[in-house]
Amino acid sequence: GQWQQVTCERGGRLAGHLRFVEYFASGMRACQMPQLTRVLGPVVLSAAGKVESRVRFVHSVVTELVSRLADFENVEMTLDPSFTDLTPFLESGCEVSVLQTFLLDCSRPSDELWTGMRDKTRNVVRRARERLMVKDIDDADLFVSFYRSNLDGEKCYFNLGLVRGLFEAAHVRGQGKIAAAIDSSGMVHAKVFFVWDDQRLYYFLSTRDRKVADVGAVSLLLWHGIELAHARKLTFDFDGITNEARFAFMAGFGGEIATRFNIVRTTRLYEAQKGIRNVARAILKPDWLRS
Repeated sequence: GQWQQVTCERGGRLAGHLRFVEYFASGMRACQMPQLTRVLGPVVLSAAGKVESRVRFVHSVVTELVSRLADFENVEMTLDPSFTDLTPFLESGCEVSVLQTFLLDCSRPSDELWTGMRDKTRNVVRRARERLMVKDIDDADLFVSFYRSNLDGEKCYFNLGLVRGLFEAAHVRGQGKIAAAIDSSGMVHAKVFFVWDDQRLYYFLSTRDRKVADVGAVSLLLWHGIELAHARKLTFDFDGITNEARFAFMAGFGGEIATRFNIVRTTRLYEAQKGIRNVARAILKPDWLRS
């Protein structure tokens, strides 16, 4: 209930929209992605005709949508890899940076997906199968409590209270699943939350118990997600490359690199106020947290 949108019409019909969360910082309006949202950007609802006509139509609609964000002091969003026309954003003064992920086309035969993995990755999954079983979990609260316990006192980067609503919404639509890797004694080693739409299945949230987790627990669950994507003829989205270790781990599953573009536009006043807020938080932070 906290989202907003700007829209664009052509010929009296809705041609596109851009949805976001509006918030205020030091009295200034800002536009950002909601928590637990991986990608966000303009949606063009219809574009028919020749390639040239479609390109011009999409460009026109996106330009209008982006122009409707001009009054915001700060705009931030990450575009889906399929979105490539950055000109409207650049023309509006946005800075563009690159984020990357791995995508794996799972519409191919299952044995081709299996042999497409790195030998070492297949062996890890094979050995994990001998020690662990994969079980579906229908209670989001169990996932949340397991995730929280595995933080080991670290602060979560998102509001864990949002997970239940997200799982219930996805589950009732048949577009979400939580899977757990469990050993013969009933000990849970790792859990992964998958969500999907009509094109991609996302490796959305993952957590493991570092004290007991089998080395292949997460790999086994990832292969399970790939099998889910295969059954639905979807593309598996590994949901972001954040460091070299994550790159090496994900590359073993045989996907291809895809680019997400991160869009940021901020005014000097907003940037100055943000700096002041950060300094104030640092000053007010207890000594034990600063050390």
